[in-house]
Parts: sequence; structure tokens; C-alpha cells
Amino acid sequence: MNKEYQMVTVYDYLKMLDKDVKYVNNDAKTIKENVEKYLINMRRAQTNAKLLEVLLA
Repeated sequence: MNKEYQMVTVYDYLKMLDKDVKYVNNDAKTIKENVEKYLINMRRAQTNAKLLEVLLA
């Protein structure tokens, strides 16, 4: 049994969801929205850390 696996980034996975999936229920859509919010919050935290570093320097 030989299966090939491929690494996919979260961003690419979310793009695939937008194109290939029609939502049957709201669970998948809710998960996608939560992941997007998480990624935005992570980016915001990184930006805030850089700003704080500059202010403290």
C-alpha cells in the first residue's frame, strides 16, 4: 500500500476550501472562519511584538 502525501499550508488549505467545497452544514464554514481569525490574530501579535521591540529599543 503506497500512498503519497503532500504538505499543505493552512493558507493553501483555506484557498482549496473556497474553491472545491460547497458547505453542506455550517460546521465546516465555522471552522474555516475560526482558522482565519486565528491566523489574523497571530499576524496581529507578531506585528505588536515588533512594534513593542522598536519602542523599547
